[in-house]
Amino acid sequence: MRHTALAWMLVAAMPLMSLGGCASFPETPKLERVDAASGYRYANLEDAGSGEDLFVILTFSGGGTRAAALSYGVLETLRDSWVEIDGERRNLLQEVDVISSVSGGSFTSAYYALQGDEIFEPGGRFQANFLYKNVEARLKGQLFNPYNWARLLSPTFGRIDIADEVYQDLLFDDADFGDLAARGRKPFLLINATDMAKGATFTFIQSQFDPLCADLNGVTLSRAVAASSNFPIAFTPLTLNSYPGRCDYREPTWVSSGLRDLDSNPRRYYRARSLRTYQAPERRYVHLLDGGVSDNIGLRLPLTALRSSDLPWSVLTRMNLEQIDKLVVIVVDAKTQQAPDFDTSPRAPGLTKVVSTISTTPMVNYSFDTVELLRQAMRTRADAQRASREQAPPGEAMHQVELYRIYVGFDQLEDETERKRYLSLPTTFDLPAEQVDDLRRIGGVLLERSPCFQSLVTGRYDEMACVHGGS
Repeated sequence: MRHTALAWMLVAAMPLMSLGGCASFPETPKLERVDAASGYRYANLEDAGSGEDLFVILTFSGGGTRAAALSYGVLETLRDSWVEIDGERRNLLQEVDVISSVSGGSFTSAYYALQGDEIFEPGGRFQANFLYKNVEARLKGQLFNPYNWARLLSPTFGRIDIADEVYQDLLFDDADFGDLAARGRKPFLLINATDMAKGATFTFIQSQFDPLCADLNGVTLSRAVAASSNFPIAFTPLTLNSYPGRCDYREPTWVSSGLRDLDSNPRRYYRARSLRTYQAPERRYVHLLDGGVSDNIGLRLPLTALRSSDLPWSVLTRMNLEQIDKLVVIVVDAKTQQAPDFDTSPRAPGLTKVVSTISTTPMVNYSFDTVELLRQAMRTRADAQRASREQAPPGEAMHQVELYRIYVGFDQLEDETERKRYLSLPTTFDLPAEQVDDLRRIGGVLLERSPCFQSLVTGRYDEMACVHGGS
């Protein structure tokens, strides 16, 4: 009887098994022709605020719901904060020009870019379907659904594609980057993943998709967020199609010169080499991992914009053209720092602890170095401005930009018990409501405690606090 029952179960499962062979990831739309005047690009978006003289960049780190809630609290505080410039009162959230995000922070950034202030609605979709929801249980439920087991038998359909469907259902519906382009309003959203082949940041903007001859307008926000939060091992890599050489793509002029800069400017050289690889005719697919693998605070691309004129939305170019008077960079870092307990025992740590260490420690160390690079870049600019101000003939000094570097992170909590509690919160998509409330609150508290932030909102610029000292 048992064999008969098993046979009937197998017969019943056969239609599902056949479906598995048909399942595949969504095909990335082809781009017929590269056109700088269309697509999701910074230049094609209008200011939500009063222009670029006050230029605000936000970066949201990875870290599951912990990161999403912390960045959400920062958005809430910016919504309630104002600055006065030349007698005009401006709302800081409306002045945000760019949001660059990774992993858990990408849920907050993408939903805000799509829905604007609707994200703050009490009990609204973002709060009910993500921030206060056990998303992890929903993901596990779908992964253990027998229907999806059959689909997962396909070599071109993976666990990350199920996550994409879950995020689409919970938050984004069918919204794609074409909807953001049609909306035509800043902030410019930079959702960052990692190119598995190169270990380099891959950003969901049209200029990144141009060498692929792929049309970002047809890529859903849920898919970009899934790629950005695609933690290795837990999920399979997310796949995009690439169609190099089919859209009249012209390589940016800086690439050829960058490829000669290995000794003088190695960062530029490797960026140029990375971009050129997408033009290889044999590279028909791009496989993406969690953005935290290459940059867990989403700061690398804004740093490039600050230090280089290569990017179409270069901040350096805008400062040199005297379009920016105040540059504000707010880094929201929800890093974790679990207290190790294995050094109290002679036994070698187990596999779980080893995997946890090798997956988080490099991210934390790399993030620290990236924040320090921001500090150095702003110091270099401030020092150059000061030297020019003191030495240049009257009227010929370089444009004097007020530089605001603001860091929001748990390390800044003075109370040791409180600091350890926040640093030890798990990186999951399921936190108790009281912890989410605490994270929202502490995000705002840390922002408002920042001496540099106070310098901004009071209109009393303090270069020492914002550039050379703490944040």
